[in-house]
Amino acid sequence: MRPEDFESLLPYGKIVGAHVTPIDHMYFSPADWSLGRDAYEVRAIQDGLIYNLQPRDINVDANTAKEREWRMDIAHSCTFASYFDLITSLSPELEAIWAKWGAVPPDGIPIQAGQLVGWIGGQTLDFGVYDWEVVLPGFINPSRYDGEPWKIHTVDPFPYFPVDVREALLAKMERQVEPRAGKIDHDIDGRLAGNWFQQGTGGYQDPGDTWNYWDGHLAFVPDAIDPSVWWFSIGNYDGEADQFPLRGDQPDPRDVSVNSGPVTYVLTHPYNPGEEVGVVLVEMTADRIVNLEVFADQTVPEVAGFTDAMRIYER
Repeated sequence: MRPEDFESLLPYGKIVGAHVTPIDHMYFSPADWSLGRDAYEVRAIQDGLIYNLQPRDINVDANTAKEREWRMDIAHSCTFASYFDLITSLSPELEAIWAKWGAVPPDGIPIQAGQLVGWIGGQTLDFGVYDWEVVLPGFINPSRYDGEPWKIHTVDPFPYFPVDVREALLAKMERQVEPRAGKIDHDIDGRLAGNWFQQGTGGYQDPGDTWNYWDGHLAFVPDAIDPSVWWFSIGNYDGEADQFPLRGDQPDPRDVSVNSGPVTYVLTHPYNPGEEVGVVLVEMTADRIVNLEVFADQTVPEVAGFTDAMRIYER
């Protein structure tokens, strides 16, 4: 997007709704959300070949119908790719190709740096860069992410841009600490920090298997913009995926281990700092196994121990 067309750039690593584990893409936030769909141009970041073009007509979180959006994957080499999602409309050229083929042609769709590929408006634009020769070190068990295989290859895009483009993007990046692009891999073997998956769910499944595949996901991770704040994120909190900041005077998840025994965390309201909304009881029973139970709308004195509602998570 042109610098004047977006207000801010959100980093990798945010958590929200069904994005229970840190998000593997950034967000361009439009300058004016009130202008509605198709308000701003989306252009290719580099010469490449579109190898995946996927329409979406449902709201992923709720599995309900919505106006069409597009996902676009662009290869810049055999191992390096970029990604756009939530594009509200395709360029006429791409729309015509899709109308003819109903898919990406077998040889892909060549595009050039700066070429118009679509429009965005009334919502953010997803953007990410992936290097398939890089595997992020902070995922204890990379095979858990086979359902979204690009995730473990997410890389900082800024070194690959020309200097003037990089500086224009960084000027609007909301994260001010290094790495400016953000971070999504927070696992520490033998510690609570990072991502977990309920036993028997297989980690990241193909979204075609079930629409709410995130139900068994869990994460204890730092805030994407202010890493001094830690968050609890879970795929099923009273029936819905949800996220809460941890009260600041509690054990650092990077220090919690098997030797810590049962640990309680007080959850606070994400939009009303200091308001307590519930308690989480956790106990690491092995380096890669944790027992966990959520006690919504309760306080620490009310939590006597695990009940039959306890879930077991693993890596």
